Amino acid sequence: MSQHPAYTDTQTLTLADEEYRAVSEGRIRIRIGVVAFLFMLMIAVLRLAEVSLLSPGAHARDLPKAIVATRADMTDRHGELLATTLETYSLYAEPRRVWNPQETAAKLAAIRPLDRRVLTEKLSRDRSFVWLERGLTPKERQAVFDLGLPGLAFRKEPKRVYPRENLASHLVGFTDVDMQGVAGAERAFDADLQQENAPSIALSVDLRVQFALMDELAKAREKFDALDASGVVMDIRTGELIALASVPNYNPNDPGASLPETRFNHAAMSTYDLGSVFKPLTMAMALEDGVADQVELFDVQKPYNVLGKYIRDDHPSEVPLNMRGVLAESSNRGTAMIAQRIGAKRQQHHLRGLGLLDRVDYELAESAKPQVQRRWGEMATVTVSYGHGLAVTPLALTAAIGGMLNDGVYVNPTVRRVSVANPATGRRVFSSQVSQDITDMMRYVVTDGTGRKADIPGYGVMGKTGTAEKPSATGGYDRKRLVTSFIAAFPHSEPRYAMIVTLDEPKAIEGTYGYATAGWNAAPVAGQVIRRIGPILPGARDTSQQAALETQP
Repeated sequence: MSQHPAYTDTQTLTLADEEYRAVSEGRIRIRIGVVAFLFMLMIAVLRLAEVSLLSPGAHARDLPKAIVATRADMTDRHGELLATTLETYSLYAEPRRVWNPQETAAKLAAIRPLDRRVLTEKLSRDRSFVWLERGLTPKERQAVFDLGLPGLAFRKEPKRVYPRENLASHLVGFTDVDMQGVAGAERAFDADLQQENAPSIALSVDLRVQFALMDELAKAREKFDALDASGVVMDIRTGELIALASVPNYNPNDPGASLPETRFNHAAMSTYDLGSVFKPLTMAMALEDGVADQVELFDVQKPYNVLGKYIRDDHPSEVPLNMRGVLAESSNRGTAMIAQRIGAKRQQHHLRGLGLLDRVDYELAESAKPQVQRRWGEMATVTVSYGHGLAVTPLALTAAIGGMLNDGVYVNPTVRRVSVANPATGRRVFSSQVSQDITDMMRYVVTDGTGRKADIPGYGVMGKTGTAEKPSATGGYDRKRLVTSFIAAFPHSEPRYAMIVTLDEPKAIEGTYGYATAGWNAAPVAGQVIRRIGPILPGARDTSQQAALETQP
């Protein structure tokens, strides 16, 4: 029996319709899948764009940022470069891409001053970024690059460089690895140096004077076997610190490699009982207050008792002395008599005006507070008058003596070159007549008193020696441990420069006859400094001496 033709055609059409629907549905599914894929792809692209472009730090939360900031130069007062910024290379690793941490660490440690164990630990971390070393030179970078080690790379970064190295390190200071000022002028002027397109900053220091001062201090420290030595040269009219040195010192290019004590600025941070260098100030106070004059004679040859304690002189005079003689012979007895007339209240008033009862007000953070007695009675008034019982920094005393000799006008010290935009500021602390009187007395100390070894012909050097015993751990003072200083100024005709040399615990040597006092060490060192810097400094020559030399037959 044969199949009906109509039934067969209907069945064929039904199968064709089903096949068509299946194909159509498949195409629709494919289109939907393609659209969904494209949509997801678009979301992924947008997210990647957001991460990479709009949120640049999101993918590198553990990656230290490369330093891109610059920093202005610093120069000395004549434009000689003290600090600048150079482009260097910093080495980093991507530990997840390092094949063999031990082998990589061994090869790196063989050519770089890096600890192999520390390197191995860093390279073994599950991190995408670790610093290995920063501040490589192009030559050092090439040596590492030539190793061909996977997972190592470099970033260009600025680095602060100090071409003069140790020369003015305590004054210039240094920055940390992130180019932030840490010490000295780098810290003091940090904000100015970081401004966009900031001009270079000229400091007050003269590198030629700085070198002479540092060189003589280093020689003196070695010669007299002192713990340390420090010095200051200051223009008393402007307050500019022409030189400031402390030895031992350090290299600011690598401060971490130096001992902590070498980074300590003894000129501005160490406080000492400076001894008889205070006596000119006591004489000025007495003249200013009218409680003594230069004619009266003081019986310094006799024992002098203050509140049951006798004031002694190292070399007692056999005759009474006037004020000039008291200063020239450095008589503690005569100074004590004068101080009692001034009194505690007026003495403190003058010391405060001279900046000796507070930190030195200048730009650097390195400025120590003086050590002041809690009870300031009659005995304190007497001992402070000749430099015991009040511990100050060499910088503070230099500024005070400078104010006394600068026509009686105290000018705040500054490490920045004075200009129209940065003028000097001052205040009167003594009258012009008192200033002139003390100027003449301090010249007499050098020509006829304890400061003879500092006299340099042609410069009219004025000065005063100071030898002080250091406090003992058991109370009182230790006569074997001394701090010696010489405060100097020049020229006598028109005082312009003040300076100090301070030696901590110098020893007696051959030729000093067993003495380790200031007249045998600090004074000749100061004289040698003046001999070297006098020809360099403008206005350093003594015009009265020059006139006398020119009129000689």
